Amino acid sequence: MITVSSVKTKNVKPMYFLLGVILSAISGIMLLLSFPPYGIWPLIWIAFVPYVFAQHRLLPSKWSSLAPAIALLFWLGPYLARIFGDEGGFFFKYLGVWIAIIVFFLQKERKFHELTRYRWFILQGVINWVGFEMIRTFIPMLATNAFTGYTQASQAWLIQPVSVFSIYGMNLVIMLFNFTLAQGAMAWFDRKWQPGDVVPVDIHASKRWLVGTGITLVVWISMSLFILNSAPVDATTVRVAALQPNFPEPAHIDTDTPAQLRFQVLTDQIREAAGKGAQVIFTPEMGLAFDPKLEHTEELRALATETGAYFFITYVISNETEFRNEAVVLTPLGEFLDVYGKNHAFGEPPTPTAGVYPVYDTSLGHLATMICHDMNYTDVARTLSRNGAQLIAAPIREFGGVGEQLWTNSVFRAVENRVAIVFTGVAHNTALIDPYGRLLALKLNPEGERLTLVMDIPLGTGDAPLVRMGDWLGWLSLAGYIFFVLFESVVGKRAKKTVKS
Repeated sequence: MITVSSVKTKNVKPMYFLLGVILSAISGIMLLLSFPPYGIWPLIWIAFVPYVFAQHRLLPSKWSSLAPAIALLFWLGPYLARIFGDEGGFFFKYLGVWIAIIVFFLQKERKFHELTRYRWFILQGVINWVGFEMIRTFIPMLATNAFTGYTQASQAWLIQPVSVFSIYGMNLVIMLFNFTLAQGAMAWFDRKWQPGDVVPVDIHASKRWLVGTGITLVVWISMSLFILNSAPVDATTVRVAALQPNFPEPAHIDTDTPAQLRFQVLTDQIREAAGKGAQVIFTPEMGLAFDPKLEHTEELRALATETGAYFFITYVISNETEFRNEAVVLTPLGEFLDVYGKNHAFGEPPTPTAGVYPVYDTSLGHLATMICHDMNYTDVARTLSRNGAQLIAAPIREFGGVGEQLWTNSVFRAVENRVAIVFTGVAHNTALIDPYGRLLALKLNPEGERLTLVMDIPLGTGDAPLVRMGDWLGWLSLAGYIFFVLFESVVGKRAKKTVKS
């Protein structure tokens, strides 16, 4: 005999499945829109809620992993394709698709939470997400790309506590807010509809988490506002110039642009910047295909003496015997200082001069540089800050959507270490960032343009607590991730033994 309730169940379940798929897709779309170039940053605070709710309340248990897979597909699919594009090759262009497929087949979170009656739902969800973010920093092609906290880069009022807790702290707060809301939605659903085929959430535990998360967010924002309002108003400033020559291709493989033209544009822009009072002049990654200590050396020395400025010259040497992606500083006295070699190479051979972190003690302040992918890690900027850097150059050779994302990473490197950063692209993206992550200038042009950006920028102190503490919260999250992996295994084995007995 078919009862009314059973008919409703049969009719509703397919509708639940469809709604779960739609909500998961909405999560992915919100995640995508929260990152540049869209930059709708508030979305990240609720973006995970729809798919997590669908995973644990709408989709059948055996299909529950479809929810995060769909969310990742709609988010990382277009996100990573935009970053890597054709230049990244077939695998990287569709990396988001592969990740979604892997998640679908491997994720088994719902079973664990049902077995533990959702006691660990929020803690496990937050720790596992951030702990895995720590793991993927060991993967060169990923590093910190797509960290949820980067969506907040334009909100200096909100991100100051990362000087203590790092980018991982920002990620934890965001994920805590999302999972707490998701559990609240599940508790509401359980109370409203009383579904008989799911393990209910403890409504009292849900309320306690809502209160605790609210207090955490209030403390975080209060701490951020206090730090920002404590920023010195009389910090020493330096007039800097970021030179964007609008030569998108790396100098060593650009057959359409003669080397002499590149050099001429460089010298013209240097004179233009010096005419506007620039004291330190920065160039983008791979802007020249020769070592300035060996070629055009006297011309550059004469130009430095003429302008009275420091030049940060970034160049690439590539031939049958060597590959070097480096930067060197030329002083107004015509002296070349220590070479910096790119530390984190991806898609290129390693640079033999990597592993050295020079900081240049000048009459203007303590200056340093990193190169492109280096800013996608936390260690390089931190090491330079430990060595005394107050201002760090961040030259980049952007392709695809790399530039429109990496400026957000640079903001967090600035706040984490309390240093100023000059982010200089070859054609599309240039930014000047103060030691508190405030964007003094941000120039984004997908079409490309030649730009000489000159502005005063305050020097940092390099004395943020994180400079000494390192990524302590990331490592702690990784330890928590390992704990839950083992704990889930134990819970699963116990459940199997109970069934057998």
